[in-house]
Amino acid sequence: MRNWFRSGIAVSAIAVAVALSAHAQAQQQVLVIQGGTLIDGNGGAPVPNSVIVIQGNRISAAGRAGAVQVPAGATVINATGKWITPGLIDSMSFGTWMFGEAYLHFGITSAVPNVGRGDEGLAERDAINHGMYEGPRIFTPVATFGGRVLKTPDEARARAKALLAMGADVIGAQDGDAPPEVFAAYADEAHKAGKAAVFRCVGPQTRAKSCVLAGADVMLHTGLAGDEMNRDEEKWKSYVGLPPDVYCGMDPAKEKDMVAFLASHNAAVVPNLIAADHGFPSSWKRIQQEDRELLSDPTLLSYYPAYAVADLVDNNKNPEEELTPTQISIRTCGYKNHAKFIGDLIAAGGHALPSMDDSQSAPGLGVLQEMSVFQEDAHVPPMKIIQSATKWPAQHFHLKDLGTIEPGKLADIDIVTADPTADIMNMRKLDMVIKDGHVVDRAFHPWYRGAMFANDKVSYDGAPVSNLPFANALKQLVPKPVTMPKPYMTVIAPNGQEDGIFPGVAYVRKGPGLGPVPDYVISPTPGIDGIAPRTVLQGTGQTTVTLTGVNFVKRSVAYVNGEPVPTTVDSATKLHFALPPEKFITAGKLHIVVKNPQPVENYEWGDTSNTAHILVPYSFSTELARPAAVARE
Repeated sequence: MRNWFRSGIAVSAIAVAVALSAHAQAQQQVLVIQGGTLIDGNGGAPVPNSVIVIQGNRISAAGRAGAVQVPAGATVINATGKWITPGLIDSMSFGTWMFGEAYLHFGITSAVPNVGRGDEGLAERDAINHGMYEGPRIFTPVATFGGRVLKTPDEARARAKALLAMGADVIGAQDGDAPPEVFAAYADEAHKAGKAAVFRCVGPQTRAKSCVLAGADVMLHTGLAGDEMNRDEEKWKSYVGLPPDVYCGMDPAKEKDMVAFLASHNAAVVPNLIAADHGFPSSWKRIQQEDRELLSDPTLLSYYPAYAVADLVDNNKNPEEELTPTQISIRTCGYKNHAKFIGDLIAAGGHALPSMDDSQSAPGLGVLQEMSVFQEDAHVPPMKIIQSATKWPAQHFHLKDLGTIEPGKLADIDIVTADPTADIMNMRKLDMVIKDGHVVDRAFHPWYRGAMFANDKVSYDGAPVSNLPFANALKQLVPKPVTMPKPYMTVIAPNGQEDGIFPGVAYVRKGPGLGPVPDYVISPTPGIDGIAPRTVLQGTGQTTVTLTGVNFVKRSVAYVNGEPVPTTVDSATKLHFALPPEKFITAGKLHIVVKNPQPVENYEWGDTSNTAHILVPYSFSTELARPAAVARE
């Protein structure tokens, strides 16, 4: 007992010493921004000759020089002749890996995806938050739902609770094809958990007003409010398209009513004026040129994927390339009214939030371009535009630690060299970006690690099983008899042993199903349609992985990242294998295929299945270690 007691004292002393050392280091990490004009995000007059004190990753003081004491020993950034704003927030993104550096390059320090991307999105969020690679703060909804799937309030409540259990930062719903009571139940669960309800209420059952009354904090694509403002609502009652055509028939009285309604109900809209209304902003030629210049950067292109470039090129087309003169006339009219509505809403005290809606606008830059469109086409004053990308999204997405430069807030800050309250274009004249209390390296790097959790670098695919149509097509192949050729043939099995094949023997390929494991001499092509588990936390011990699919045979072998593993085939539709702990030492993705022995029956299909994937998040992604109330996305 005495030895244990002494040992306990020693351990406690070490723990105290470590804690004091960590505290002392935190106390020394003081950064001061001095001399610049402070635009704190609250909308008041800018403060010249300001002092901002950052302790660790939070702001401890901010105000006019002389009113704020500069701590001794602080690292001082001289911002004389410059302007200081909160870090910008993208209010609608996909959060996809390739945008991380570009966001920070343009001063966007936070992003709220409208597509949750399941465990992969959570793993990326946590990796960025722990400094494993650079990127904006990600506030993920984990997953979204469609009204065609969830039809009752009880289903919506269950789904919302499950997503919250999985670690959702906001709760999102994908469309308006559900009755308002479904959205109301969803929003209620979000609000009880202190989270925002982000809805894409584009109808036909739930639209802008009923969406807001159901509890929406943010409505994407303006909640398609144009439907309810059109002179002929009956004509547009089933319209769910995103282009601005419906706004062409905007009734002034209905617009005034909608503006008053939204302004009084504290709901923000995300209009996507570049992405959804592409081709029609007055600055379109400039936007096209800016995009070309950005996507000619060789360092960015060293990892930025071709499919994302192609998306932007497609979205950057001129209207004349894809629309008739009549369509152009209607859409031009619709765009002008859509932009007018956004300007009128903000003038009345309502809120609209700029977004990139990647990859339909340039990475990172798209947020600044949308802010410019707010100024040029919606005629919003620059100070309000700054708030639309800082304080307002933080307010509506319930991001309590962000959005303004005030004591207690996280230190996400942009410093620019010209006055953005005179011209919002000056937000592009970035001198420095600070995120989480640290100066950001704004360069692009060919070694950028953002793709570490991606399935590949050639597509947006993030599914646990890629190319499911391949496996489904294999199930449709018609079985046929096969007569082996003469003379005697030898094939080499995966274990290296020879299997004799006798001449003149007919073999019939059977369809999938339970029962004895097939031992075909001529193999069908294998396919995978399911994998469990899909997510295995870094540092996990030996784990058994089960694959389901089609055309598994006695000598099927699973390959993990190109290496064969001992495989047990349970049936034509199921096999399993054990992965040792060393497979989970490194965070990232494991890629799995099944190979069947040669020769294969349909040589044009090959001997290899489509690919399944296991996500291996970092060990600090503790939410991913907990089972959720529903199967993970």
